[in-house]
Amino acid sequence: MSIYGGMFSGVSALAAQSQAFGIISDNIANVNTVGYKASKARFQTLVTESITNSRYSPGGVLARPFVNPEKQGLLQGSTSTTDLAIVGDGFFVVNNNSDPANNGGDYLLTRAGSFVEDEDGNLANNAGFFLQGWRTDSSGNIVNATTKDQLSSLETVNLAGFTSVSNPTTEAQLAVNLPANATTSSTQTTNLTIYDSLGVDHLLTINWTKSAASNIWDYSIDVTNNAGTTTAGVVAGTIEFDPADGTIQDIDGGGLATGALAQTTVPVTVAQFSSGAAASSITINWGTVGQSNGMSQLSRGYEATLLNQNGSSPSTLIAVDVDNEGIVTARFENGDTRPIYKLAIGTVPAATQLKSENGNAYTLSSGSGDLLLTEAGLQGAGTIEASALESSTVDLSDEFTDLIITQRAYSAATRLITTGDELLDEIIRVKR
Repeated sequence: MSIYGGMFSGVSALAAQSQAFGIISDNIANVNTVGYKASKARFQTLVTESITNSRYSPGGVLARPFVNPEKQGLLQGSTSTTDLAIVGDGFFVVNNNSDPANNGGDYLLTRAGSFVEDEDGNLANNAGFFLQGWRTDSSGNIVNATTKDQLSSLETVNLAGFTSVSNPTTEAQLAVNLPANATTSSTQTTNLTIYDSLGVDHLLTINWTKSAASNIWDYSIDVTNNAGTTTAGVVAGTIEFDPADGTIQDIDGGGLATGALAQTTVPVTVAQFSSGAAASSITINWGTVGQSNGMSQLSRGYEATLLNQNGSSPSTLIAVDVDNEGIVTARFENGDTRPIYKLAIGTVPAATQLKSENGNAYTLSSGSGDLLLTEAGLQGAGTIEASALESSTVDLSDEFTDLIITQRAYSAATRLITTGDELLDEIIRVKR
């Protein structure tokens, strides 16, 4: 029995070393695969009977693959802003379908972050898996934050829907000098282009009229829509200047304290926009009381040194940026930026128990535990590095060393079988 057992042990050794050879071969083949995690063969004994003081029953050996999908690989720089790497634990959440909400698809986990835009504007990696994230509002807040822990809250990061966007004007800032030697009832005019929610431009006009009272000017604000129709006197009020230095002292008789911000709100209704855009509320910042950073009344004559507003007409998307928190920010041709997505990071309690899939991806198994969706840098998840890729964790020197050891072990296992055969042959010759 021991001879046969020894031969069976040799056969199991051949199978185990063959599997180890296959693992090493895969590692070497994927030395340049982005995000690839090297596997290792771990050997364990097989026991047919318990060992006693007088008897030993050979069992053999079994090889099992082991891989740590979260093992950190070296980062290598890239020129693409959509090449992403995770520093720390966690995985990018991807799907093999570009529209999982309507067409289904399988959610997978991967560290392969070489994402590029396909013909439909979707970000997909080399394996064809589509990057998943949460849509955000213009402030970077997750739109469906109450359900963000569910896979159904995710969607494929798509840039095609942001090729042209506009921003309505909500704030304006002025730095204008009104002439101190102006005569009573003399007027000055300041024009400022504003944009509605549809990106259509309109003209906001501020008419300044010198009051009979010292250091006080009356103002009225008109809006001329894109069709050329003017609504006069949308807002009216007074602005008062400090006689000591010509800086703004008060707005609309509100009795502002030194250092307070002087502001006026201009409500623009739907009727005043010929485009049919939504109503707007524009806050005009006249400056800080007692400081020379806004409106002033000095003798140098009328002069507008700053006319600024935060609206914009439609502009083309030129690039996206991703920060270490996973916020995808779109950059437009006119210089505007807007957060559009926040990338989801997937973590599991036992990453080493994940099931490997084609395309350098992983799925859940009974031993891995449930998937937790979280944001980068929270709940133990790593951060995201843009314009970088995570290299394969394969070390060629280690693999070649293991290859030599495996080859020698395989050769030794063959000797077990040939030696057992010779022993059996000896027994047969004894009978003869």
